[in-house]
Amino acid sequence: MRILHVWDQAGVAFVLAKYQRLQGLDSKAIMVKEYDKYGIGTFYSNFVVQATLENFVQKSIDEAHYADILHVHSRSDMVLRFRNEFKDSKKIILHYHGTDLRGIRKQKLPHRSLVSDLAVRAIFTYRNIRDKILIRKRIHSQAQTIADAVIVSTPDLVSLTNKAIYLPNPIDTDHFRPDRIRSPHKNPRALTMETEATDARLTLNQSRKYKADLDIDVYDRIKNPIMYSDMPAFLKKYELYVDIRYVDGKILQNLSKTGLEALACGLNVLDYRLNLLLDLPEENKPSNVGSLLLDIYSK
Repeated sequence: MRILHVWDQAGVAFVLAKYQRLQGLDSKAIMVKEYDKYGIGTFYSNFVVQATLENFVQKSIDEAHYADILHVHSRSDMVLRFRNEFKDSKKIILHYHGTDLRGIRKQKLPHRSLVSDLAVRAIFTYRNIRDKILIRKRIHSQAQTIADAVIVSTPDLVSLTNKAIYLPNPIDTDHFRPDRIRSPHKNPRALTMETEATDARLTLNQSRKYKADLDIDVYDRIKNPIMYSDMPAFLKKYELYVDIRYVDGKILQNLSKTGLEALACGLNVLDYRLNLLLDLPEENKPSNVGSLLLDIYSK
C-alpha cells in the first residue's frame, strides 16, 4: 500500500508517515517548505517530499499518481482536485485538525449597516467577504461528500461533519519520552502556551480553581518559536503542563497535541476539567493510531 499525506497540521502527517513506514507501508508526506516554522518537516525529512507554495498543487498531483491512498490534511480544495484528476481510481481521505473545520462552521456572513449601504466601496467589501466565505463553505461541503472517509482529530469535531470518524492524534514516543523518574512536587514548575488562537488570561483564571497559588510560566510560542527538535528538552524543564485552552471565550474540551507531548515526556497535565493526568492515553500511542487508520483505509 502506497500512501501520500498531503499538507500537514502540527506534524501529524509526518508522524503518521513515520510509523506507517515502521508498519511496512510505503508512506510519505508532501509539505510546503516555507511553512515549516517549527522545523517539523526538517525533523522528519526522511519521510517528506518538499514543495514550494507555487508548485505545491502540481507536485501533489504528480506524486499522487504513484499512491493508492491520498490522505489530505485540511486542504479540502485538494480533495476536489484529486477526484477530478483520478476519478475513483484512488482512495481519498480528508482529515480535519481543528481550526480548519471550527473556523468554517463558526463564520457568519457579515451584515450590512445603513452606513455601509451608502458607500459603494463598503458594499464591494461586503460582497467580497461574503463570497469568499460562501465559496470556502461550499468547497468543504463538496469535499466531505466526495471523500471516501472524513477524519477528525478531536471528538468535538465529529458533530461538525456528516460522516466523520475520530482518529486520535499520534504522538512520536521515540522523540517525546521521559528521561527521569516521576516524583511528586508540592509546588511544581508549571507551563502553559500562548498561541494566536488561545486566551492565556482565561487559562490562568481557570487554573487557579485547581490551586490558587499555582505559579505558571506563560510561553508565547508565536513570538518565540521552539523548534520541534528542541521541544522535549523544553517541556522537561517543567513538572506540570496546564492544558486549558479558551478559543473565542469558550473552553476546548480536549487535550492539545502539546499537552499529549508533555504527558509522553513524563510531565503531569492539568486538563480542561481540572483533572490531573499522569500518562499518555493508550489511544494516542502511534501503534494504536496506525492500526485504527489502517481499518479506515480498508473500508
